[in-house]
Amino acid sequence: MGMGSWFEDNIRRFVGGGQSTYFWTDNGVGGVSLNVRFPRMFSLGADRCVTVADMASRGWEEGNGAKVWRKRLLTWEEESVMDCVVLLHNIVLQDHLLDRRRWTLDPLIGYSVKGAYHLIMSVDVHPNRGSFDDVWHKQAPLKVSLFAWRLLRNRLLTKDNLVRRRVLGIDDNVCIGGCGSQETASHLFFDCDTFSSVWFLVY
Repeated sequence: MGMGSWFEDNIRRFVGGGQSTYFWTDNGVGGVSLNVRFPRMFSLGADRCVTVADMASRGWEEGNGAKVWRKRLLTWEEESVMDCVVLLHNIVLQDHLLDRRRWTLDPLIGYSVKGAYHLIMSVDVHPNRGSFDDVWHKQAPLKVSLFAWRLLRNRLLTKDNLVRRRVLGIDDNVCIGGCGSQETASHLFFDCDTFSSVWFLVY
């Protein structure tokens, strides 16, 4: 997984009524948007910003108004349209539900800072320089950007880092909160009974 798209790679759009989901460009069937799956249809479409709800109200059956093109279709283009019709045939919109984005790594609880942090710090992810440059946002205070950069780089002065640098003894790595666990950045922010509640209140 490329670090540059780690967030987008783990977000999927859940379509309820389809009122706020773009038919062509938002993630569609199988996680692939229809403009990617059917590029020729997208290029010929008269309304590229149509929502799923609007397209459904027009209907996809032969002769209805959903298929509005900028020119008369060739035979092979009509076949592509029919492939799309078959693909969408069994999709039923739920008008009482709102469209929303879903965090695929934890579909029950959803997105969390803890989950994203563990993803970024996992050994399977190889960060590139550009992904860490995102924390240097001009509207964020410098000290906030610096702290975020150090956290993502695991360069905070936690006891495990101080032990690694031989500033502290190897046995002096117990969490300052008194919980008895090893003091790491992940522990201090997410797992410590003392400090995780503080961060929750701050959030």
